[in-house]
Amino acid sequence: RLALLPTAMAAGAAVLFVHGPDAVSGRRPSSGALAGRFVVAARALAPGEVALRAPALGALLHEQHQGRRCDWCFCALGSTSGGAGKSLRCSRCKVVFYCGRACQEADWKAGHKIECGARSVLEQALEASGLRGGDAALKDALLAARCVRASSAAAATTATSEGSSSRSGLLSDLETLEGRLEADEQSVFRHIADVVATSVPQLLPGAAEGSAAQAVFDALCRFRNNNFAVVDELFLALGAGCFPHAAALNHSCAPNCLLAYELTPGQAPHHVVRVMENIAEGAELTHSYVELALPSWERQASLQEVYGFSCACSSCSSGAHTLTDTKLVAGAGDVGAVLRAPSGAYAEYASAPPPRCPLPPAPPSPERDAALARADALINEAAGEEAAEKELNLLNTVCRLRSRWLNPRHMDLAEAHAVAHKAAMAAGDWAEAAEHCQRVVEQYLEVYPVWHPMIGIQMHVLAELRESAGASKEALSWYRRALDILRLTHGEKHSMVEDLRGRLRE
Repeated sequence: RLALLPTAMAAGAAVLFVHGPDAVSGRRPSSGALAGRFVVAARALAPGEVALRAPALGALLHEQHQGRRCDWCFCALGSTSGGAGKSLRCSRCKVVFYCGRACQEADWKAGHKIECGARSVLEQALEASGLRGGDAALKDALLAARCVRASSAAAATTATSEGSSSRSGLLSDLETLEGRLEADEQSVFRHIADVVATSVPQLLPGAAEGSAAQAVFDALCRFRNNNFAVVDELFLALGAGCFPHAAALNHSCAPNCLLAYELTPGQAPHHVVRVMENIAEGAELTHSYVELALPSWERQASLQEVYGFSCACSSCSSGAHTLTDTKLVAGAGDVGAVLRAPSGAYAEYASAPPPRCPLPPAPPSPERDAALARADALINEAAGEEAAEKELNLLNTVCRLRSRWLNPRHMDLAEAHAVAHKAAMAAGDWAEAAEHCQRVVEQYLEVYPVWHPMIGIQMHVLAELRESAGASKEALSWYRRALDILRLTHGEKHSMVEDLRGRLRE
């Protein structure tokens, strides 16, 4: 029998968590994932609605953002009125930074008072133990300990709450990969757990050494397929987080929801599940686990390798993506697929085409393969070029070479236009930036759902570039289209949405 539990995190009981030992056989998730849990709409949901909102069980800012963003709320330092433009740094460990006093106090209560002195001890212990990838191991250990502490506290609160029917949001809600991991990876997790338990037992107060090690190991096994990259408004990764509620959503290559984050001074990052399409009562809520711009066979391979299932969503089962797949790999004139072999050489592809590719290899062409090899060499050269104008010239040549031999929507040509757009922006060449940005928008419209935030963000950029060139009528059209998307993906009150409305009024 299916267990349907309303979540307290969703206003108006927007969703129901479905779980139980026979949930798959009773009501199969649309993704085809062999999971015993998924999320359905408790009522009809409309585009733009927030179906789910909840804080992280634990989150950790990426090292490259430390000193530039708040370690508690992930907001940019100096960007909040509460911080009066000044950042605060922990005077003890001198590692973490905050945008204001509220975040510093919240983090201290949440666990920094435990981590402050223990972090350096843990880092030294991991290094002394001979574990490779010490920085990644340190992050995994800290995040695991944070989530174990938070989960234990939440479990205790739930146990003493009478009549609580809300989903707990505990580590135990997450599927574990223990027993299915490769021996080497499992050994690393055991190693990290043992170091935490023996060198910094204060990270898990009240736990015996053996149970502490097992708790950390269990958390790491659950992180493997369930943790998220916490992203900013441009969907650039800022850190990692554990969100048990959001992890209940299954994958679809034709998702009806978007997972985003709210970063607010004074509080930990919150995940927000926004509805992007009309969802009927009882229908499943899904989001994408993989990059949707990839050909379907690459998405399938990634899902199988990382998550262990073959996608059976509506897009994959119906073949709806076949035409786009063809464009992503076709040579000029659609005479066949032009792809790199694992070695990186185009000429070797014919001997080992990827499975599920809708096109046979294009006929041999030494001239084409030489031109594309030259384009690859130039894009590598451009990556090391410090002068923005020279970089842009190299990338323009790459675009010309690939345009001659590849379909206009080929993923390698799209990559070249995207890189060239960034180079043109850096060089201050707005005309070139606009032309490459236009190609990027066209590519996004081909590979993403019409509501995808990357389309809206790129349309916003294109509108600004067209406006700066005096093409006001065209800019107005792009501003309107960007607004239609970003008001759904970011919310009506987001600063980008308000900026767009202001530009349209002007």
